[in-house]
Amino acid sequence: MRLITRNDASLVVGLIAGTVVIFQRPLRLVWETAWDVQERYHVDLLPALTIFVGVFLFHEARKRQQAKAEALAAAAEAAQARIRSAELERLMTFSQALANVLDPTTLRQALWRYLPAFVGEREFWVLARRSDRWEMLLQEATATCRRSFEEVEAIADRAVSPETLSDARLAGIVEGDVLCFPMIAGVAVGALGIHDGTAIPGDQRKALGVAIGLIAIAVRNVQLFVETRESSLRDSLTNCFNRHYGLEALGRELDRARRSRQPLSILMFDIDHFKAINDELGHLRGDDLLRAVGAQLTRVLRSADVRCRYGGDEFLIILPDTPLIGAQQAAESVRRMMAALAMVAGGKTIPVTVSVGIAAAGSAELGVTTLIERADDALYRAKRGGRDRWHADGGPAASVAALDPQAIGPAATGVGGP
Repeated sequence: MRLITRNDASLVVGLIAGTVVIFQRPLRLVWETAWDVQERYHVDLLPALTIFVGVFLFHEARKRQQAKAEALAAAAEAAQARIRSAELERLMTFSQALANVLDPTTLRQALWRYLPAFVGEREFWVLARRSDRWEMLLQEATATCRRSFEEVEAIADRAVSPETLSDARLAGIVEGDVLCFPMIAGVAVGALGIHDGTAIPGDQRKALGVAIGLIAIAVRNVQLFVETRESSLRDSLTNCFNRHYGLEALGRELDRARRSRQPLSILMFDIDHFKAINDELGHLRGDDLLRAVGAQLTRVLRSADVRCRYGGDEFLIILPDTPLIGAQQAAESVRRMMAALAMVAGGKTIPVTVSVGIAAAGSAELGVTTLIERADDALYRAKRGGRDRWHADGGPAASVAALDPQAIGPAATGVGGP
C-alpha cells in the first residue's frame, strides 16, 4: 500500500518544508562547506552537484515511467490473454456440444444455447443446404421481421456462389445490413447471416469464423448420419421405408393417436398379378415396376405419410391424422395413379392395377398387429371382389361413409373401372 499518491501534492509540499526546517542547520553547513571547497580549489562544485542531482532525478523518473508502462502493457496483455482464454473455452465447449450432435433437433438446441455467445445481441439465422435447396435450421425470433425466407435464400446463394466463395469464407459478404458467411465442410452445407454484423470487432470475428467452421462440420455430420440412417431404413429399389421401420413408425403413430385422440388410418396394397408380370416380362421389368410404384407413391401422398415396402409387391401406407373417409380418398388416388403405370412389352400393353385394404384405428385398438391384420383382411376382400379396387374395414362397431354416399355401414368398397 502506497503512503503517498499523486493526489497528495499538498502533503508532499508540507513534508518537504518540514524536513527543510528540521535539517536547515546541517543543510546550511553542507552548503557552506561546498562553497568553501569551490572557492579554495577553484572548482564548480555546486553546479556539478546540481547537474548530478538533476540527472539522477530524471533517470529515476524515467525508470518509474518505464516500469509503469511495462506494468500497463503486462496488464493489457493479461487482459487479452484472459479474453483469448475465454474465447478458447467457449470454442471448446461449443465443439464438445457439437461433437455429440447426430440429428437436426439436438443441433438446433446446441446452436440456440451457444451461438449467441459469438454474435452478441444481434439477430441471426442459419440455413442448411441439402440437394440444392435451403432449409431454415435456426432463426432468431425477431429476425423474421426484417427478411423474408426468399430474401434470406438469395443472400445465402450469393455467399456460396463460386464467384464470391473464396472471399466470403474469410470475411463474409455484406448484403444491406446482413453479414453472411458460407459454411463449408468439403462442400457448401449452409450459411450463417447476422444482422448488423459489420459492426463485429476483428477479434470477435475471428472467433466467429472458427465457430462457423465447427457448425459446418456438425451440419455435415448430421446430414451424413441422417442419410446413412435413412439408407439403412429404406428399401433401395422403391425408396420406401422397410418393413422393420414401418412397424416401429406405426407403433409410434398409434401411441400418439391414443394420447391426442386424433384419427389414424393405414393402407395395405399389392400389385395385382405381379407374379404373372414377373414371369412374362422378367424380374428386371418387375423391378422397374416396383421402382415406378415407389415414385408414384411419393407424388400422390403427403410428406407426413409413411410409405413402406412391406414385402415383395406388398406396401404399407401410414396416414397420420386421417379418418377413414380420408383414407378412402387416398386409396382411390393410389389406385388411379397406379393404373397409369401400364407396362409395354413386345407391342403388348399389360395393365397395372392394385388392390387396397383400408383400416382405421379405433379408440380401443389393441396394437400394431391387430390393425395390420384388419387392413390385410380388407386387402384380400378387395382381391376376392375382383381386384383393381379398395375395401375399407371400419373396425369394430364403426359406421363408415365411403366415397359413394350410398355406401354406409361397417365396411365399404371402391371399385375401379368405368
